Amino acid sequence: MQGRTLSQQIKQLPYNPSIQGLRAVAILLVLAAHTGVPFLYGGFIGVDVFFVISGYLITGLLITEIEKEGGLSLSRFYARRLKRLMPALMLMLIVSAAAIFALTPVTEHPAQASAAASAAAWVSNFYFIFAEQNYFESTSLANAFLHTWSLGVEEQFYLLWPLMVMLVCSLASKYRLPLLLAITLLSLVLCMWLAYSNPVQAFYLMPARIWQFGFGAITWLLARRLVSPSSVATTIQLVIGIAAIFVSALLIGENTRYPDWISLIPTLATSLCLLAVSPGSQCMAATPLARGPLKYIGDISYSLYLWHWPVLVIGQHLLTEKTLYTQAALVLTAFLLAHLSYRLVENPIRQYQNARISPKWQIVASLVVIVLINVQLIKWHNSASDQLASEAPSALALARSDAPEIYRYGCDDWYASAQVKTCHFGSKEASKVAVMWGDSIGLQWFPAIKQALDLDSGEWRLEVITKSSCPIVDQPIFYQRIGRIYTECSEWKKTAAAYLNKLEPDLLLIGSAGTYDLTEEQWTEGTTRIFEEQITSAKRIAIIAPTYALGFNGVTCLMEHGGVARVQASSKDTCSSPADDKRRSNAIKGLQRAVDSLLNTALVDLNDAVCPGQRCNAISGDLIVFRDNQHLTASFALSLADNMRDALGMP
Repeated sequence: MQGRTLSQQIKQLPYNPSIQGLRAVAILLVLAAHTGVPFLYGGFIGVDVFFVISGYLITGLLITEIEKEGGLSLSRFYARRLKRLMPALMLMLIVSAAAIFALTPVTEHPAQASAAASAAAWVSNFYFIFAEQNYFESTSLANAFLHTWSLGVEEQFYLLWPLMVMLVCSLASKYRLPLLLAITLLSLVLCMWLAYSNPVQAFYLMPARIWQFGFGAITWLLARRLVSPSSVATTIQLVIGIAAIFVSALLIGENTRYPDWISLIPTLATSLCLLAVSPGSQCMAATPLARGPLKYIGDISYSLYLWHWPVLVIGQHLLTEKTLYTQAALVLTAFLLAHLSYRLVENPIRQYQNARISPKWQIVASLVVIVLINVQLIKWHNSASDQLASEAPSALALARSDAPEIYRYGCDDWYASAQVKTCHFGSKEASKVAVMWGDSIGLQWFPAIKQALDLDSGEWRLEVITKSSCPIVDQPIFYQRIGRIYTECSEWKKTAAAYLNKLEPDLLLIGSAGTYDLTEEQWTEGTTRIFEEQITSAKRIAIIAPTYALGFNGVTCLMEHGGVARVQASSKDTCSSPADDKRRSNAIKGLQRAVDSLLNTALVDLNDAVCPGQRCNAISGDLIVFRDNQHLTASFALSLADNMRDALGMP
C-alpha cells in the first residue's frame, strides 16, 4: 500500500467493487441452497463468506480510525452500524409480518411473531437455539425469519469487536497480529468442540463464529503489510479462492456436520480472495467481480438476503407445489423487493448526512424504533396466542396432534438415550405376541395394526419398540438435528434385537421412513443383515413399506384454502402433490429385494391406499390424511385397518 495516503485508504475501504462481487457470490450461493438447486445444498456457506468480509472491513475501519484520530468513538461506530443495517431490516420485518398475518392461519402466528420480535432485537440466533429449530432440517413450514440468525451474530460481533480492536491497538504493532490470531484460534477451538458436543450452538452462537470474522481481520492486517504481487498472480489467487468456495459448497451435503473442519475451506478461500482484491492490489477494480451483474447483486446483497427467505417461506403457503417455475418466480420477487428496498430505503438512509444529530442521539432514536416495533410484534404474538386459547380446537387444529397413542406412554426416548423402552397392549395371557419395531413413520401404522390384530379377542398381545429418526436397517445414520452419526440409534437397535430374540415373537412388524440418505443397495444389504445376523427368532416378519408424503404441511394447506369442505368442493388438485420421491422409491425397491432373499418375510405396501393414483392428498373423503407433511393422522391410519388386515393375511 505504499504511495497511498491514509485519507485515501479511508475513502477506499468502505467500497471496493470486487468485494461487492464477492458478496454477490455469497448471496447467490445462499439463494441456490435455499431454492433447492441440485448439488448446491452447501450453498449456505455464503453466510460464512459474509462473516469473513465483515471481519475484514470492520477491522479495517476501526484500526484506520484509531490510527488517524488517536482513538475510537464507539458511539459513532454503533450509530453507523445501526444506520447501515437497521432500516432495511425493520422494513422487511414489518412487511413480512403483515403478509404472514394476512395470508397464513392464526395457528402459525405466535411462532412467527416471536421470531420476528427476536430479530428486531438482534437476538434471533438465541431464539432459534432455544426454539430447537434446526437450520438444516427440511420442514414444510419454515419460520420466515430463520435467516436473521446471522444478523444477530453479526450485530453481537459489532458490539464486542471494537473493544477487542482497541485492546489490540493499545499494544505495539508487532503484537497485533499474534493477539488477533490467538483470539481467532480460541474461537475456532470452541466452535470445533461445540460441533461435536452441541452442534446447534456451534452454528448459532457468536463466540463460536467469531473465528471467521477473525480470519477477515487477520487478512486485513496482512493485506497492508504484504507487497502487492503482479496482476497475473493476484488473478490466479482470486480464481483459486472463488473455486475453493464453490468446491466447498459442492462437498457439503446433507450428511456433513457443519460447522466442522470443512468450514475452514470457505473461510480461508474468502481470505485468499480478499487478499487478491485489497486496496493496492493490481486487480482490485479489474476483476469480473467488480463489473456488471455481480457488482449490482453485491450492492443489493444485504437487502436480497433480508427478503429472499420470507418470500420463499410465504410463497410456499400460496403455492402448494414446488416447481422450477414457482421457485424462479419467487426468486425474481425477492430480487424486485431487494432492488426497491436498496434504492428507496437502504442506500438513501446510509448516504444521508446530518451533522446536527449526534451519534448518541442517533443510537437513542434507533433504540426507540427497535423497542416500538418489538412491542407491536409481541402484541401480535400475545393476541394470536389468546385467540387460539379462547377458541375451541377445530378439526384441523386437532389433526396436528392426531398421533398414535403410544407417545403418551413414553415408549420413545428419541436421541436422549439408547435404552429400549417397550409399551404393551392387549392381554398378558394372549397366546400370540406381535411386536412393532421402527421409527415414527413405521409406528404411524399402530392404530391400523392394533385394530387388525383385534386385541380385544385375547388372541394377540402387541408390544411397541420405537425410536424417532432411527430406521431398522444395519447402516450408520447421520442425523442432522444432532450433527453427527446417530450412535444411540445403532446401540438401541442391537439392544432391541437381543430383546426380540429372547421374546421370540409370532409376528414382527417393521417400519421406517424412506427419507434417509441411503442407496437402494444399502437398504437391501442393511435390512438383510438385520435378519440374518441379529434377529433369528421371529416366526414371521412383515416389513411395512415407507409411505410417500406431501410436499408441504397438509393441515396448514387445508387451513389456508378455507378448510376441508372448501378444498373438497374445489375442482383443482388443491393440497395435493405427486408421489414421486426418489429416496422413498429406492427404499421400497431395496426393501423388496431384501424380502425376496429372506424366509417368512413379506413387504406390506399400502401406498396405493395412502396416495391413490400416485397422488398424495391432504384429505381423503372426510378424513385428514397427514398431520404434517409426512406423518399420517392416527384417524386415517385406523381407516386402513382392513387394508392392513388383508395385507397381513389376518382372518
